[in-house]
Amino acid sequence: MTKELPAQTEQVHQWEAKLRMALDAAHMSIWTLDIRNHQITSGINLEALFGLEKDSFNNTYEAILNCIHTEDREFFKRVHQQAIENKGEFEIEYRVVLADDSIRWLVSKGVVWPDSSGVAVQMCAVEMDITKRKQDEAELQQQNLQWQRQTTLTQLFANITLKIRQSLQIDEILDTSVTEVQKLLQADRVLILQLHSNRSFLAVKEAVVPGLPVVLGQRMTDSCFADDYIYQKYCQGRISAISDIETAQIQLCHVEFLQQFAVKANLVVPIFQTNQLWGLLIAHQCLHTREWTDWEIELLRQLADQIGIALAQSLILEKETNHRQELIRSNEELQQFAFIASHDLQEPLRKIRTFGDLLKVSCRDSLSTQGYDYLERMQKAALRMQTLIDDLLTLSRVTTKAQPFVSVNLAEIAQEVLSDLEVRIQQTGGRVEIGDLPIIPADPLQMRQLLQNLIGNALKFHRQNEPPVVRIYSQFLNNNLDNLEHNIQHFQIIVEDNGIGLPEKYLDRIFQIFQRLHSRTEYEGTGIGLAICRKITERHHGSIKAQSTPGQGAKFIVTLPIKIICNS
Repeated sequence: MTKELPAQTEQVHQWEAKLRMALDAAHMSIWTLDIRNHQITSGINLEALFGLEKDSFNNTYEAILNCIHTEDREFFKRVHQQAIENKGEFEIEYRVVLADDSIRWLVSKGVVWPDSSGVAVQMCAVEMDITKRKQDEAELQQQNLQWQRQTTLTQLFANITLKIRQSLQIDEILDTSVTEVQKLLQADRVLILQLHSNRSFLAVKEAVVPGLPVVLGQRMTDSCFADDYIYQKYCQGRISAISDIETAQIQLCHVEFLQQFAVKANLVVPIFQTNQLWGLLIAHQCLHTREWTDWEIELLRQLADQIGIALAQSLILEKETNHRQELIRSNEELQQFAFIASHDLQEPLRKIRTFGDLLKVSCRDSLSTQGYDYLERMQKAALRMQTLIDDLLTLSRVTTKAQPFVSVNLAEIAQEVLSDLEVRIQQTGGRVEIGDLPIIPADPLQMRQLLQNLIGNALKFHRQNEPPVVRIYSQFLNNNLDNLEHNIQHFQIIVEDNGIGLPEKYLDRIFQIFQRLHSRTEYEGTGIGLAICRKITERHHGSIKAQSTPGQGAKFIVTLPIKIICNS
């Protein structure tokens, strides 16, 4: 037998020392197991990797098993047994428990060698510390879970916000809010409490898991909230996040108040309506304590802001509803007035005019000149009153007696109006030129009234010693893309004259009821005609405006929408 030389022994020791240094730097170890007697025949760096004291390792397989976490031990043995049966390779990740009870993750890669007869006799394994990798993976997984959760919560928050903005019913909004928030936070109870002037609260909405006390509909008073300091803090936007009411630094009365609703942790956010504290949005955890995250707190704060916006919108809607109801009431009164005007007022006027005519015929010779003048004035006043009532009736009937829209040929309507105004045109020596006018969906009677008022005014307000010339034509506007996408185009009806014109400061005023710029001795009329024109255009979803310069005529522009008929 050849003896190992001292020089060779030294080289082996140096090689082992270098290998230990390399394995230690790489957080690795190598060991070889004699399968027949479960003895470690060689092992390098095992104590360091398994956290054992130097020379405390007894070179047995059981010593390795004792270091392994109890949850991984059976799996560790089963993998080795399969490798021995298959006489193949193996790889396993497992945990070892160090002397200070900390955990270290290892990965073991090895192979089983048989002897010449095929019996497994030896197993060699390389162990490597992968604790840092496992920590990084766990941290990354946690970050991914947190990101996924925040993404989900963000999407759900967006859905809640959309529901809030789509709904005009505050009751539905509050219901949606508590239901969705409970799902978002997986809280045991979510409440909306409305604050009253005496600082008591009414639970107006609640979403709660089965088995817990129901708060909905209860009126409650928290003596702590009666403290002006606490109240002012909430008025300034205070958010309260209590993870455990038993250990939190809160007053005993507040703890007792929460315990009656089985609360162990709560998150409270104020709700403001137009900068005034309206109430509280509250999440309760009742089955266990809970640490509220910054993201959850911010979520509830933003939702409270959205509820505040919805409350403000609801207040505006309520005012608009009241205003609309007031308008309906006013319209009903206007209809009643129209009925009275068409019956009770007109009958006395007809009698005044009829008996006035009889008086002229039967008593003409017996009336003095002054008496006859009085009679003439009386009848003229009755006629003006009759005209005024007729115009007011026409104004009221724009909406109360409106007809459904049908296809209206404006050119034909204009010709009919000229026929009605034939006598006035002859008296003034005027001329009316009709250009191209479209066919539109409209109320034919109101379109006739519109053109008759505009053309009649143009003939009436002409310059002395100069016959009126009136031009009526239409033009299509450069419509925007949004309207064209909805097959809607706008056009204008223009009535232009060479009359007396009017100052620019009166261009808006003339469309108001009873607005006259001239005396009755100069020009007849009631001051209602252009108000009727404006109401007709508004009923047809359009507008009317005037352009004029004194002494240079006037131009009235009616802008109306028209549905475009597309050929398929």
